[in-house]
Amino acid sequence: MFLKKLKIVGFKTFADETHITFDPGFTAVVGPNGSGKSNIMDSIKWVLGERSAKGLRGEKMEDVIFHGTEGRKPAGFAEACITFNNSTRLFNLDLNEVSITRRVFPDMTNEYLINNSKVTRKEVEKLLMDTGVGKSSYSVMEQGKVESLLNAKPEERRAIFDEAAGISRFKHERQETMKKLEMTNNNLLRISDVLRSMQKELETKEKQAEKARAYFDLKTALTEADKNLRFIKLSRLREKLGQAEIELNRTREKNEELMQKLSDDALKIEEYERLKYEIEQKITEIDKKLLDFLSQKEILREKIDKNKSIMQEYEVRIDEQRSMLESDTIKNENIMKEHTDLEESVKILEREISLTRDSIENLTGQKFDIEKAIENELSAIETYEERIQKNDSNHLSYRENLKEIVVSLINQIEESKKKAEDSENERKELKQYLITFLEEKVSLAKQDTIELSLEETKQYLSHLHEFLKIEDLFRNILFDKDGMLARKESIDQKIEELIEENESYSRMIKESFARIESFRDTLEIKKTEVTDLEKRILEMQGKKTANSDTLEKIKDQLAEVHVRIISLKESIQNLKDKKEVFAQEVRKLEEQIEASYAEFMGMSKTLEAEKQELKTTFSKLQEMKAASHKDQEEFKSLLPVLSEHERRVTSFKVQLDSFNEELYNDYSLSEEELLEEKKELSLKKEDEELKVRKIKSEMQILGSINPLAIEEYQNVKEIYDHHKSQKDDIESSKKDIEEVIRNIDEESEKMFQETFEVIRKNFVETFATLFNGGKAELILTESEDILNSGIEIIAEPPGKHFQNLKLLSGGEKSLTVIALLFAIYMVKPSPFCFLDEIDAALDEVNKNRFCQLLDKFKDTSQFIVITHAPPTISRASTIFGVTNEEPGISKIVSLKMEEARNFAKKIKKAV
Repeated sequence: MFLKKLKIVGFKTFADETHITFDPGFTAVVGPNGSGKSNIMDSIKWVLGERSAKGLRGEKMEDVIFHGTEGRKPAGFAEACITFNNSTRLFNLDLNEVSITRRVFPDMTNEYLINNSKVTRKEVEKLLMDTGVGKSSYSVMEQGKVESLLNAKPEERRAIFDEAAGISRFKHERQETMKKLEMTNNNLLRISDVLRSMQKELETKEKQAEKARAYFDLKTALTEADKNLRFIKLSRLREKLGQAEIELNRTREKNEELMQKLSDDALKIEEYERLKYEIEQKITEIDKKLLDFLSQKEILREKIDKNKSIMQEYEVRIDEQRSMLESDTIKNENIMKEHTDLEESVKILEREISLTRDSIENLTGQKFDIEKAIENELSAIETYEERIQKNDSNHLSYRENLKEIVVSLINQIEESKKKAEDSENERKELKQYLITFLEEKVSLAKQDTIELSLEETKQYLSHLHEFLKIEDLFRNILFDKDGMLARKESIDQKIEELIEENESYSRMIKESFARIESFRDTLEIKKTEVTDLEKRILEMQGKKTANSDTLEKIKDQLAEVHVRIISLKESIQNLKDKKEVFAQEVRKLEEQIEASYAEFMGMSKTLEAEKQELKTTFSKLQEMKAASHKDQEEFKSLLPVLSEHERRVTSFKVQLDSFNEELYNDYSLSEEELLEEKKELSLKKEDEELKVRKIKSEMQILGSINPLAIEEYQNVKEIYDHHKSQKDDIESSKKDIEEVIRNIDEESEKMFQETFEVIRKNFVETFATLFNGGKAELILTESEDILNSGIEIIAEPPGKHFQNLKLLSGGEKSLTVIALLFAIYMVKPSPFCFLDEIDAALDEVNKNRFCQLLDKFKDTSQFIVITHAPPTISRASTIFGVTNEEPGISKIVSLKMEEARNFAKKIKKAV
């Protein structure tokens, strides 16, 4: 894996979009001071998650955004994107290329992207963890970092070693797991407290529930006994009702048979009466029809001939009207189509006019909002400027106060220093006295012969107070809460707050001016849009008026044709109706003549048959009237018996309804449900009554109960069991978490110990190589606690014997860090390494040694070195030059050394 390319937009001095393609091996970045070389490395650190503005050589993070020059506007954001070749899958992503992007906007909104997908900063850090790549890893080394690495506390040096050992991810997981363990312990304490508080309540509820269960068991038994008694009563009632209903049904059946017989007789008598009347009517009608038939036949024939002549005339007139109707219908369709097209055109224009007016109204509202926004921004700018002026005045005042305090503080320190020098001999004598006095008394205490007088005690305390007074001389001046130093720090803090506040106001003024400029541009656009829309409305209204005039003319034509069509249709229909009337009359007359003749022949025969049937019907009618009179006498005698049976059935039903109502009110049961429930039982009334009396007695002995106790106990029990289950789960989870932490610690300790030993040996050898001798060592400060131990660096160049790294020269410090860096590389090479003028403090000999190390590792790692040193530049395979063709703007010029050498050879040959 190696760093493939870098894209920078609006970052520091890189105002334009800049692409830098890196080759594997050794690349040098050169250029004059101030050209922006180090901004390339800063962009790399920034993308990899650097959050400190000072780590990027700025005061605040917004300083990374290009601020503009005399000829350039400030950038709206800063962006940097680095792309890695991931063919070795060092990053845990199944991709051959991985890009990481970071953007920041003036409002300090940050965006992170991995392969153009938005992610969080933590996701970027997680991706980089244990890869040797990161803002705090050994992949980025600069001059300031050399000093800070050597001057750092032993504990602060661990990050680089953890990264090399590959346990950074384990440490991160351990921190997360420890948080889970702390949360688990807190949950365990809370749930244990809850269980203890619920225990007593659970015992009380359990006793109440047991008493309630006994009561409800008795109540259930009482209910069953009472239901048994009611079942017995119901069975007897149903038995009596059944017997009464049987007797009633027998009487009703007999009564219904008589009623049915009387009804049938009445129907038959009525039928014979009707039949007799119909026969008499038929005989009368037949006589009349026979007389009328002969006179009517001739009259009907004459009427049929006249109707046929009138129908022929109507047919001619209908054909004439149809021809005129077809002509007007075609004309009407053409006019209707033209009318519809014009109406649709007018509607479209009206809709467009309405939408355009809405747009004008909307744009007018937007203009008002923009003008109001401009006024608000101008008002805010005025407020910010007033606050800045006020803060500047306060700043000057604080500066004058600070000068006075510093002068006073220096005077006090000088005076106290002089007093301290004068009293130094006195302090030493007091110290010696106090030590000698305590040694003597301790010696006497061992021999159990100590005797301390009051005078000796007072004398000792007096000397002790005097000694402490001298010791606290400087401390009181510097650290007293009302001292000069405290006052100075207070004013420093106020000045810093004023500066930060003014910077914030200045930034807000700049943002307001930018928004005002944007608002004014938008306002001009809105005005132009309103004018264009108003012109469009005038054009559309002219088209609409022309179409409306044409539409009115077409409506008049359409009305005339429509009236003619309706008139013709009505005329044709009237002629058809009149013709049909005459046609129907002809058909009826012809049918009437044909039917009348057949009827005449049949009626003659029917007349004799009807007379014979009339005689037979009269005889049967007399017989039926005699039989019906006998059945009426029997029906009258049965009515009193039926009434008595109905009264008995009604009485039993009333009793049964009352029983059912009580049963439902008491137990919500119907009689069918009660019968179904008890049908298999063999019950005696006396036994069930004895049970009821016994149960009631036992219920009185129980006394008062809590009817909700069972439910309350169950609810408390469920909650208690739930919490108990939770406690068991949490305890199990705690054991699992503790096991995970033990495993992480064991694995991390093993990996770190192995890696540290290899790095230590490499450091000793590399240091001796670079210094051509000397001694170096890496030591764990806490050998018993390897995972939290700091790391001490011991470096003694040849001929020097000191332990303090601060005493090393600048070149010695650089070589020491280079030795440590490459000692780590021997264990776990970083995919790439940025070195920012780390060779600046080296002399020519050591620069060559440094370059020899680069040559040794450039085949396994990618080095990008910012440098001014010719020996270093000469070994690079690619050189990037950073220039300032335009003041304040950085540009990149690249050169491949192999191509340059080949080109030089060609020129030499040509010469």
